Amino acid sequence: MNHFIESFQHGIGTTGDLPIPLNTVLISSIWVIVLTFVLLKVSWKASRIDTAEEEISRDQPLVGRAIGLVILLLLILPGLISDESSSHSIAPLLLWVVIWIGVPVLSLFFGDIYSIINPLTVLSKNNSQKTHSMYIACILFLGFAWFELVWRKPGSPTHIAIVFLAFFITVFSLTKFQNRSPIEVDPLYVLHYLYSRMKLTNRDKPIGKMIDAVASSTKIKGIEYFHCLMIGAVTYDGLSGTVAWYNQFGTLSLNIFFNTFMFLVCISVVIGLYRFACYFAIRTSKTSHDINFISNQFAHTMLPISFAYHITHYISLLLFEGQTIIYRANDPFGLGWDMFGATELSINYFVSPVGLWTLQVVVTLLGHILAVILAHDLTVKFFGIENSDKIQYAFLGLTIALTLQALFVLSVP
Repeated sequence: MNHFIESFQHGIGTTGDLPIPLNTVLISSIWVIVLTFVLLKVSWKASRIDTAEEEISRDQPLVGRAIGLVILLLLILPGLISDESSSHSIAPLLLWVVIWIGVPVLSLFFGDIYSIINPLTVLSKNNSQKTHSMYIACILFLGFAWFELVWRKPGSPTHIAIVFLAFFITVFSLTKFQNRSPIEVDPLYVLHYLYSRMKLTNRDKPIGKMIDAVASSTKIKGIEYFHCLMIGAVTYDGLSGTVAWYNQFGTLSLNIFFNTFMFLVCISVVIGLYRFACYFAIRTSKTSHDINFISNQFAHTMLPISFAYHITHYISLLLFEGQTIIYRANDPFGLGWDMFGATELSINYFVSPVGLWTLQVVVTLLGHILAVILAHDLTVKFFGIENSDKIQYAFLGLTIALTLQALFVLSVP
């Protein structure tokens, strides 16, 4: 994990440290996914999930804009007015821990809070006109993920300031002068909107409401590529952080051009496999559905996987590095302030490696199981129950492959 802090391992040390053998974990996970698939075929014979697309309407209140402005200043000013290191600055913690992982976790309980405090839209109006496509947001997300995962100094306050200022100017210009909606051009807005669909705190039937919310998420043109980008980026990050990756590529793994190439390869593979699964479904069903239509409609089935990837991959940052927030906020702009008297840094590693690994495995499996459920329901809706198992073989294979890759990364150093 190429971050501003000392890297936390995705695995818990070596395969010998696992509470159960790695092969057992992988084989058991395959059986869990396959049995879910079989049970759905037997018991889920008609579509039950509401996939009607909900309109996105997010008015940013004045208080939210004020908070967003403070966040924007804390992300930009430290890198421009001081020479504070990444280990002391509030900017990298705010971006890579609070915004990148903390807010998605909070969205499980409070829904889409990011749209209220979004720092990139504090000067933008919330356009309600018909949206065009998600391609601009996809391109900007690709650049943002490259900066986080490939660039050598993603935690540098100066680099964060330059990148975030560029993003702010881009989003403001597109919404102000091109009349684009934030959902089309703001990659962080899209990311948090999608993850907020996983909210679990509805009083009445929380699981059912969450599944319906995921299924009714936006179907804007190109949204499927955004899902694939999220999965592909974390896939690269996980694999490139393992010893096996370094053993395979040696010093090449330290070359930014090679890493950029492999970053794009991982994303391209995920996109290619997803598009093939859509093509396979159409060909097997012998229907006349357009592949772009099916690709767009099935996009939300990837959301539980990308959310599980994101949470499990970065949760250690939130649990441990998140404890430094008072220490870093003690001098938010690197000007020598002492706001809280927090002069000593202390981190309590209160979760054992095995406990953290167990949580990661459970969340990973739950995400992939939910993806199988969503894909099955949509397959029944568009293609019927008769050959729904054969139609889903490619989707099932993709889900299993992603499950194994995720568990491998979590289980090895």
